[in-house]
Amino acid sequence: MRMWILVVLGLVAGIAAGYAAGVMVGMGGKQVCTWNAGSGTGTAISEQQLNKTVEKVVKTLQSLIPVNVSVRATKVEPYGKLYLLNLEFYNKSGVIATQQMFMVGNGSMLLSSSPSCAVNISELSARAQQTPSAQAAVNVSADDDPWRGNESASVVIIEFSDYACPYCAEFANDVEPKILDNYGDRVKIVFRDFPVHGEISYLAAEAADCAGEQGVKEGQGWSKYWEYHDLLFANQQEWIENTTKLYDYAKQIGLNTTAFKACLDSGKYRSEVEKDLQDGRNYGVTGTPTFFINGQKVEGLTPYEVFARFIEQELK
Repeated sequence: MRMWILVVLGLVAGIAAGYAAGVMVGMGGKQVCTWNAGSGTGTAISEQQLNKTVEKVVKTLQSLIPVNVSVRATKVEPYGKLYLLNLEFYNKSGVIATQQMFMVGNGSMLLSSSPSCAVNISELSARAQQTPSAQAAVNVSADDDPWRGNESASVVIIEFSDYACPYCAEFANDVEPKILDNYGDRVKIVFRDFPVHGEISYLAAEAADCAGEQGVKEGQGWSKYWEYHDLLFANQQEWIENTTKLYDYAKQIGLNTTAFKACLDSGKYRSEVEKDLQDGRNYGVTGTPTFFINGQKVEGLTPYEVFARFIEQELK
């Protein structure tokens, strides 16, 4: 198993449920490593409580693993007085690793039958308190591209994205709203195109630019761009299967559809999209989504908790 998974399993036990000391115990003839809060019991809990506990464990895991890796609980089932948790680690290429853990229902104790239980708990607890690893910042230009948040914010997140990318849609639909809800007045999010899914990606990017153009001309700033952007990601499969929907979305957000069609059909924003793509390559972007948080590169679909850690670090 990869070392970061071993480390994470120790961290979860020491952080998610709030404990610090590790002991070795026997279970079913196996050596099992436990981290005990001192008050855990095997008492059964409601399904709702169990789901909340599992969600907390998964969120904590997600905030600790590499930013280009995701984790999910694929199965939770009773195991005597405990619960058996099947965890799956995955990235764009598919499943990287799986791991089973045993959990007391109230989350006060986690157990692993992995040999990794012998890791140094004090060292892991110290690692858990560390902020994201520092890396050489890249001087990335926001160009004249659409942004939202606070224009003068000290934290700037520049995203290179593709409207046809499913991981980009997950970020736009699930993660970005949380960032804006919690840090909207302290961050500036810039959207730059990085079309990697062929002509359909270019078409959507140009359509969004045409929507943005009308909003700017009417004194609405980037509002129409973002309305269109959100519709594209919320209805990704729909317009990929039927590109005429791109024109329907223009009408839906109140654009002048004649002007929008003329703009999109002319291809006037193709060069702008190409420039974003080339700039991204120059900055080392190889896939979508890729983010630069004050110049620090973060690749792949990344959970909100990781963004929050980076943002908090930059706000200090």
